[in-house]
This record gives sequence, C-alpha cells and structure tokens, in this order.
Amino acid sequence: MTGGLGEGAGRSALRRVVEGMRADPEVLAEVVAAARTASDPVAALPEPEVRRHIAALLGVVSAAFVDGSGLSRQHAELVARLATDRAAQGVSLGALLDGFLAGRTAALRIIAARLDLADVTSTVLFESLIELDAYVGELQNQLVAAYREAAASLAGSRSARLLALRAVLVHGAVEQLAAAGLAADGVYHCAVAESGDPVQVRRAAAELTPRGGVSGLVEGRLCVVAPRGVVAPRGVVAPRGRPAGDLAADVLLVTAPAVPAGRLPAAYRLCRAALDAGRRRGRTGRAGLAELAVVVAVDAVPGMGELLAVELLAALDPGNATHRLLAETAAAHLDHGGRLASTARALHVHPNTVKHRLRRFAEATGCDPARFGAGPGRFADTACWRWALEHWLG
Repeated sequence: MTGGLGEGAGRSALRRVVEGMRADPEVLAEVVAAARTASDPVAALPEPEVRRHIAALLGVVSAAFVDGSGLSRQHAELVARLATDRAAQGVSLGALLDGFLAGRTAALRIIAARLDLADVTSTVLFESLIELDAYVGELQNQLVAAYREAAASLAGSRSARLLALRAVLVHGAVEQLAAAGLAADGVYHCAVAESGDPVQVRRAAAELTPRGGVSGLVEGRLCVVAPRGVVAPRGVVAPRGRPAGDLAADVLLVTAPAVPAGRLPAAYRLCRAALDAGRRRGRTGRAGLAELAVVVAVDAVPGMGELLAVELLAALDPGNATHRLLAETAAAHLDHGGRLASTARALHVHPNTVKHRLRRFAEATGCDPARFGAGPGRFADTACWRWALEHWLG
C-alpha cells in the first residue's frame, strides 16, 4: 500500500470501512466465531447472547472512532452492563479476555483485508490502526475494571451457593452439594431454560423456583434444581395452554424427572442437550425431557440419520416439492402419535388430506405411518422412520 492519499483521506477510507463493518452481519459472525473458538466458557453460552454482546462492543468502538470523540459515559455504562452479565453468568475474567482478544484480532484482520486494495499509504494506515486499537485497549481496560467490580459485588453467600451449584452441574463436583444448598441424599428435579437477558432471568428465577430449590445462571442459561416440579413462568405456555411467568414467550423450558442428587450432573447435561436440540427445531414453551429424547439422540449420532434416510427414503427426491410435502406429513403424523385429527390440525388441512398424503407416502416408500403403533417392534420402527425423515427434511 504505497498510494498517495494524505492523512485525511486515509482516515476517511478507514472510517468508511469501520462504518461498513458495524452493519455487516458477516463481520459480526466472524468475530463471534473467533471469540467462541478461543474461549470454551464463552462458547458454552447461548450464541445469541454472545452475538448481542459482541455487536454492542463493535458498535462502541466504531462510534468512538468514527465520531473521533473517544469512549463516552454512555459507552462506559454499556461496557459495565456487559461485564456484569458475564460475571453473573459465571464466565471467568480470563475466559472473558480470551474471547475479547480473539475477537479484537479477528476484527483488525478484517479491516486490513478490506483496506488491502485501497490507495492508502502504509504510514497513514498504520497511524489510523493505532488510533483504532487505542480505543479497543481502553475498552478492554473498562471491561476488566467493570468485571472486577461486578465480581466483588456478587461475592455474597447467595453467589457462593450459585458457584457451588455450577461446580456440581458443570464439573460433577458432587462433594459441593451441601454448599449449593442441596442434600446429598435428596432427590431433585432439574430444569434449564435459555434466555439472553440476565436481568430478566434473575426476575424469573425467583418465580420459577419452588421452596427448597436453588436457581441461577449456569453457562448462560437459567437452571433450577428443586425437590419438586418447577413452577411454569407466565411467559412460558405449559402443555395444556396454561399461561405462565417472567420469561419471554419464545423461551423453551426443559424439565427432567426427579433423580438422586448424585445424578444431577447427568440430568443437567441431558437438559442442556435437549434444550439445544429443541431450539434448533423451533420448540418453545415447556417440554419434558422425554418429549425431546429422540431429537437428542438424532443430534448425537447424525450419521445414523443419513444412513437410515438412504435405506428407507431412497424413492423420494429432496428436490421434489410434492415429495417434501409427503415427508413432512408423515413426520407430523409420527410426531402426533398417529392421531389423524391432531396431525390435520397441526398442518392446517382436512383429515382426508392427511389420509391421502400418507397413502401416497406409503406407495412411494413401502411405509404406512397410519399403521404404526401395533406390534412388538413399533417403537423401533417409529424411531427409525422418524430419524430418517428428520435427516431427509434437513
């Protein structure tokens, strides 16, 4: 880069690049990926939560550089809120900085790549990047200071109990059950919900948690451990349509059956897997672990779905819209326990339409979903066909 543009033009070119990056979803995705790759605790958080924080930080640095006014009081308050969220979520300062520095490097590489063809002298580019990086460094210092302040304020007895709960569930440290407020010989339910706003989650936790239970943010998700069933919150619709609590209406809440305290880590891991699998499929509301067991298995062994689809659905063409409609109907019929009326309501069609589609699906594949539910191998047959359809429908 040895062109002849002066300092003003060089900075203008960099300003345009920075402004463009702020609104570019591909830039955000790349920086988020870098942060999550560099820090396992950050990667364990819900991806939308990481994206929300990084988008805010990119916006702060971009505004400070583009306006030339430095970091404002409003920027400092935003950074403090983000740091407090991470501290409340149990992300260590080291893990937070690992993700921050990886994102910083990724952003600077993107800037360099986008300026590679610009007619800007190396000297001007270097000076501009130094100015930009100075804002990033100041942001990092504010982030560290805010995190330490938040961590100190969270160091009370309740926070100590939450730290112990995290150790039990995430690391299997069952020797800390008592410190978490749980009896070693007790029997407990575990429930996990995803939510991006820690303030909202803290409000919901009090309402969700029955007497004798403990709750808090574990790996960025609301977790409740209680000796009896979790109370459904107003924002989450229970299975029979009962309105419930303070979580957003699009939140999925996964609940596990009661298990001995020593098995809580395993129950938590299964709830986490079920939550992730359910969210990938657009599930919301409240779901028992058993309702999501098959999709957890499907996600755990993706290669099996591919092989089953090859064997069972070879007659169907994924590019054929009619074939996709038949497959979707068959999958819905299996999901609704083979009940024709329920399937028709879910698909918003007449029951006779469902019958017609199932008949055509049977003619093409040799499988009649309407006949499932009888015989000793009914569960295995249903699971195999549903697994194959899950993969085939993609």
